[in-house]
Amino acid sequence: MLECASFVGMGEIATKEAFEWITSFPKIVQASAIIGRIMNDITSHELEQTREHVASTVQCYMKEYGTDVHVACKKLQGLVDDAWKEINEECLNPTFSIALLERIINYSRISENTYKYIDGYTNSSTKTKEYISLLLVHPIPL
Repeated sequence: MLECASFVGMGEIATKEAFEWITSFPKIVQASAIIGRIMNDITSHELEQTREHVASTVQCYMKEYGTDVHVACKKLQGLVDDAWKEINEECLNPTFSIALLERIINYSRISENTYKYIDGYTNSSTKTKEYISLLLVHPIPL
């Protein structure tokens, strides 16, 4: 769980209770996982079908509801939108420090950005490389 690992080094903010909370898989972490999983599957389902078969939410949705790929992707994008609503709800009524919640939110943002148009993890030499370069090599001067 990358969100949990991001708590390391946060000092007194990341208490034992915070680690127990995040490892209990609260709604905000579930929503973050949904965003990453579904965004990945939407952008990479065609490529994944050319390899050794792996389960894809797109293929599962199509089979379960008898739809085509476009309808399945649209419905799954709706689940991603609902997951963002869950994250926003947690931010409006936080149960833990906003500093901790920001780690989960940022992980969700990275997932969405990585998989928004293409599988930026598998094809990291495209936009992903550019984004990392802009962030780490060419930072905005303050």
